[in-house]
Amino acid sequence: MSDPGIGAQRLHLALTRFQSGDSGAARAAAMEALEAFSAASDRTGAAAALQLLGILAVSAGEFEEAINHLEAALPLRESTGDLEGVASLLQERFELALRVGDLPGAQRAMERQVEVQERHGDREGHAHALHQLAQLHLQQGQDGLAEALIQRAIFSLTGPGTERARSALALLYASLWMARRDYPRALAQAQQGLDLAKQAHFRPAEVDAQQQIGVVLAMAGEFPQARRALEDALVGRELLKDPEGRFAVLRELAEVELRLGEVESGLSRLDHAVRAAASLGHTVGEITALQLLQVAADEAGQPERALVAARRLVQAAQVLGEEEALAAAHFSLATRMAARGELEEAEGGFEAARQLHHKLGLRHEEAVASGMLGQVQVASGRPEGRLLLEQSLAVLEELGSEAADSVREILAELGP
Repeated sequence: MSDPGIGAQRLHLALTRFQSGDSGAARAAAMEALEAFSAASDRTGAAAALQLLGILAVSAGEFEEAINHLEAALPLRESTGDLEGVASLLQERFELALRVGDLPGAQRAMERQVEVQERHGDREGHAHALHQLAQLHLQQGQDGLAEALIQRAIFSLTGPGTERARSALALLYASLWMARRDYPRALAQAQQGLDLAKQAHFRPAEVDAQQQIGVVLAMAGEFPQARRALEDALVGRELLKDPEGRFAVLRELAEVELRLGEVESGLSRLDHAVRAAASLGHTVGEITALQLLQVAADEAGQPERALVAARRLVQAAQVLGEEEALAAAHFSLATRMAARGELEEAEGGFEAARQLHHKLGLRHEEAVASGMLGQVQVASGRPEGRLLLEQSLAVLEELGSEAADSVREILAELGP
């Protein structure tokens, strides 16, 4: 049998290299550690090496490889009776599954986590696992399953020292009642979450609760009260130096102020939300805020502000690299440019949207973009635009689209 000390040395070297940012050397050393531990039949060491290899794979964006390493480590941890280690691996497996969009895999990992934490006797760990599993069910619209899990978690936590965990569960329960549109119960749960967070003297949980109270009030149409709660939450996010939380509150507060008719303040909040998301590299959030800003600026009669948002939306969609979002952004900007009479830029935007829709196999969207491109070309005095309009009409009629009526009217106006 080989000496497990060699594996320990290589694992230490791998950790040192990882901490210094040399991922390649860390991976090589971790593989050597795994080989040494395996040769020595050291299951604990081999599991540790596999777990580190999983972390290294995640940092390299190799998620499937990371999952394979974690799956290999799990039976090793289980065979040694290391329930805490098993729970740690399952948590990583759960998070990885969510990252790659594998909801069934995430559910299986967390169901096992619930069982392991129960066997381990860790009440708070068990409650947290139930919380995560309930949250997953709620996201999938399975509110009955989610409620049963939340209640199990609440009943498992009694006595002093559990206020922080119970606060998180109360806020999740509030989300459940929000999904059911029962705003009085949602508000009561969110308020309970705030009270428990104060008892726990845990400021981040207090701010979470203040934000959720604001959201519930907004959904219930109580906009002045919602604004006060969200303003308190915004101050809390800033004091906690929580930029991601600040972005979320800014967006929510903007929507409330717009509903209150405080247009300039709402637009300013959205401007701040866009900048906050961009500074975080949160491109999806930036796109969401820009879409809201574009619509709100239009409704406020500020076309120049809406145009700036539309241009930035194209840039953000390009960064995101999601082709359907990019096509929509190009189409939106092109529509604005056509309305302003800037036909050359409008043509480029509609053509870009049309090509992306064709690539994605979205026939209806492609036909609409073709129709818009045809209109721009006709307005520019180019006869080929009529052919595009005719092609667009044929597809839209085949698909039974109402958009065919508009194209048909345009062709009728052009005459024979």
